Amino acid sequence: MHQSRKEQSIERASRRLLLTDRKEAMMLDEFDDEVEVAAEWAFGAMPAKRQSADQP
Repeated sequence: MHQSRKEQSIERASRRLLLTDRKEAMMLDEFDDEVEVAAEWAFGAMPAKRQSADQP
């Protein structure tokens, strides 16, 4: 079936927008994971501090 130029341009634009939205969603998901790991590290599972030799 033949598409008009207007239909083709609309289809190309929608594909570009969907691709951009998908990339943004993937980046936000990755960012959320990093924030969660940072929060766990900062508030819970921090490594124990080393005591120096002159402290009891």
